[in-house]
Amino acid sequence: MRLAVRDFGHRSRSICFRAAELHAAVRMVSMTIAIVAALMLPGCERNAPRAAAVRYLENLHASNYAACYAMLSDRDRKDRTLAEFLTEIPLAPDVGPAWFRAVLHRVQFDLGDSSRDGDNAMVPVTVTAPDLPRWERTLDAAAGRDYAGGQNAERSLAADDFPKVTYGDVIFVIREHHHWHIVAGLAERDRIVDLHREAIVDYHQYEYAKVISAYPTMIADLDRLKATGAAGLAARYRAELAAVQADIAASTAYGVKRLTLGDIAMRMSEERVPAIFGSITNAGDRALDGVQIAVTWYEGRGKNLKAAYTEKHPVVITPIEFTDFSLPVLPFVAGERRPFGFILTAPVQVQQDAAPYVTVSAITFTHSQAPLPKLASANARTVPAAGATGAPPPPGVAVTKPALAPPRSSTPSARAAPKSSAEKVTP
Repeated sequence: MRLAVRDFGHRSRSICFRAAELHAAVRMVSMTIAIVAALMLPGCERNAPRAAAVRYLENLHASNYAACYAMLSDRDRKDRTLAEFLTEIPLAPDVGPAWFRAVLHRVQFDLGDSSRDGDNAMVPVTVTAPDLPRWERTLDAAAGRDYAGGQNAERSLAADDFPKVTYGDVIFVIREHHHWHIVAGLAERDRIVDLHREAIVDYHQYEYAKVISAYPTMIADLDRLKATGAAGLAARYRAELAAVQADIAASTAYGVKRLTLGDIAMRMSEERVPAIFGSITNAGDRALDGVQIAVTWYEGRGKNLKAAYTEKHPVVITPIEFTDFSLPVLPFVAGERRPFGFILTAPVQVQQDAAPYVTVSAITFTHSQAPLPKLASANARTVPAAGATGAPPPPGVAVTKPALAPPRSSTPSARAAPKSSAEKVTP
């Protein structure tokens, strides 16, 4: 009996010892798991902003725009609906719906390592994308005036045969509701983009002083803006500003010496209003993106001669921005002759009483690295400029004016200029 009891006690102590061993082992495993988790979680947390950037770009490439919108910060989704977001997707190419997906699939993103400051982080990204303005000019130059470069755009994209541009950008993310979201800054971005549109209008109206003062402000605002895609916009605006600033002084002398006006005459347009038609020849050695003509109306004679009214009209317009192949982007090359026509804006009484003289008032040189269109042999000729006789005339080319220039409300003249001539030079 004692032996049995002693044996039972021995077994009891053995069971208790094994239980203690098992408990110690469980504690050791639990501590190991806790230590591993503690070591892994900071690493995962550090990579979370970059993972959010990766998901955003994957959704963008997969055309899952609703998912991209869902990843935006609370502020951005409050400021914009999904439909509004689709017109200004951060890091997406600035093209119309017809070309959006095809061009987007040719954009490459190379993400760097993220850096974090509390609930805010930034992920640098190198973007390689089609150089859209240069690509459009290249295709239009090859196609010529009889064809649209857009006809070859799909083939160009498929063959990966297009000019590219590489620039640095940043994806900004913020931690909200235990998740990382993309900061787009859409409201502030819209304000800057609207200012850029105004600057482009001023550029085509040769308001260079306004343009040169507007661009640095926009670029500085983008540099301060902690929003995804802001750095890419700033890089694009810097390139445009450099093109505007180049050769402004030299352009005045070139316009006076190298551009020849010919066949200048006033007659009724097809719209049944007075207009001026003629031709302009680039007799220099440089290509031009823009030419503006001034019509100055003079009253009186001799010492009493004075300018009564001046109006300005663009006759060569080559966009510096991408147009989705909606316009022929063809610079005015050396040796080329172009016809033009524009409707006059001077008051009726001025048109009846004053004498118009036409001058080249401003030009813009071509600075794009895209190939220039080939010059048709029929255009490579100079048209003699019309001139006035007698006493020294006002500066410019005298306009051959009808014997009676009817006011705009009067009965139109028998001869009307082709409508297409005026439409080609109307902004």
